[in-house]
Amino acid sequence: MTYSTHRRTHDDGHSEALSYDRLEQPWRDWARIARNFAYQLDNHQDREDLMHNIIVRLAEVAEEYRQKGKPLTKWGSIRVAQYTRLRFYHQKKRWKRVFTVSLNSPVRDDDGNETELINTLADQKRVDLDALIDAKSHYLNSPERVKQAIRKLLRGDGDGHRLSGYDWKLIREFRREFKEKALT
Repeated sequence: MTYSTHRRTHDDGHSEALSYDRLEQPWRDWARIARNFAYQLDNHQDREDLMHNIIVRLAEVAEEYRQKGKPLTKWGSIRVAQYTRLRFYHQKKRWKRVFTVSLNSPVRDDDGNETELINTLADQKRVDLDALIDAKSHYLNSPERVKQAIRKLLRGDGDGHRLSGYDWKLIREFRREFKEKALT
């Protein structure tokens, strides 16, 4: 068993050589500000992530201010740390919502048969033949005036035939009746 000759600090459990207090200014002040915000988190890895995010963001903002000829004050640093913490919480919340499902994963149907998930998805481009047959039989069983209105609609305005208000009424009734028939 070996013992370390380095002293452990009271706050982070690391040796003094790895302490943020050894950083040069302004990095040391930024690390202190970041540490105060990071202590609010329970997860140790999240603490380190948040602390480093705050320090990096403070360095970016300080550089922007330097280019404008303004100093980044202590209170400005605290404000940047607050916004960085809020952004961190928002992103962490978003990470929990994101999940993936493989389309090749096996699923069981009601009969106990196993298939891949991709095989259970409906093909949006495929024509539903049952609905097409039902619509055609409904069309063939409709009165001749309704058939004429539908043919005018399908033919379009190329022949000069215009749909009257009555034709539109017949087409709406045809559609409504077909939907009611399909639901039963």
